[in-house]
Amino acid sequence: MKKVRITILSLALCAFLAACGQAVSPLGDGGGASSSAGTLKGETLSTETVTVCRIVDGAETGELLLAELNGAENGIYLLSTKGLPVTVDGQSAHAEDLADGMTVEVEHSGTVLESYPAQFAQIVSLRAKTPANGDYNDLCGLWLKVLDDLWSTDPGLNGMEGGGTVPYVGVDLSGAPGDLTETEKAAVAWQFGRLHGAQALTGTFDELAEQGFIDKERLFWEDGVLFSVTAEGQSETATYSLPTLTFDAQKWRGGDGAYFFSDCVCVWPESGTWTEYSIGSEAIS
Repeated sequence: MKKVRITILSLALCAFLAACGQAVSPLGDGGGASSSAGTLKGETLSTETVTVCRIVDGAETGELLLAELNGAENGIYLLSTKGLPVTVDGQSAHAEDLADGMTVEVEHSGTVLESYPAQFAQIVSLRAKTPANGDYNDLCGLWLKVLDDLWSTDPGLNGMEGGGTVPYVGVDLSGAPGDLTETEKAAVAWQFGRLHGAQALTGTFDELAEQGFIDKERLFWEDGVLFSVTAEGQSETATYSLPTLTFDAQKWRGGDGAYFFSDCVCVWPESGTWTEYSIGSEAIS
């Protein structure tokens, strides 16, 4: 009888604890996983999850900056190719065979670290494809080059009164010719800011003014510079049957502090990269 009473009491106690929600988490006290790069996002799916991205920059170093195609603006990733199985156009290859502008299929576990840019937790393979003849290859690289050229021109506009460079750079590619996605534009802006030790902000003049960065009344950005690229005339034409982009670019600090590249022309070379362009005229205000 004593044994029966003990068993009944034990069962009642277990039922009481369950009703009160006192259960031990299978994850332990932490209830999840963490990393110096960020927290885990989503659940681990299968090793066959594939994310399709563009290589925005970094192919030459093996530290890739990727922009997810057809993804949200925050679909930006950093990925190291060290030790990864790589194929190019279906053939076994090396990381050194990758090039900026290629599309890649990243096969991974489905878990993503919520840093910015994000990182894939477990990568299985990297499958790259060379853009088809005539496609806009490495258009991100072209705009990065234009932005860098503007940064180097009239560098005084980039400085702060007490020394050092501005802590913010605004990047507006909303009017740039070509077929960049919003994610690719955001990736270009982030990389440009990183290269110059500044926080990148995406947006137009009006948007950045509404957010309180630009003083619209004084026409001045005290701690930042706005860089923009806009289509000029018939922006997508052909020169000797090769695709051609025409555009204007500028950096703006204030009403009397700006620099302009006008009537710029970039012809798509048969090698397939948009990296060289000519400037029709330059002006300062």
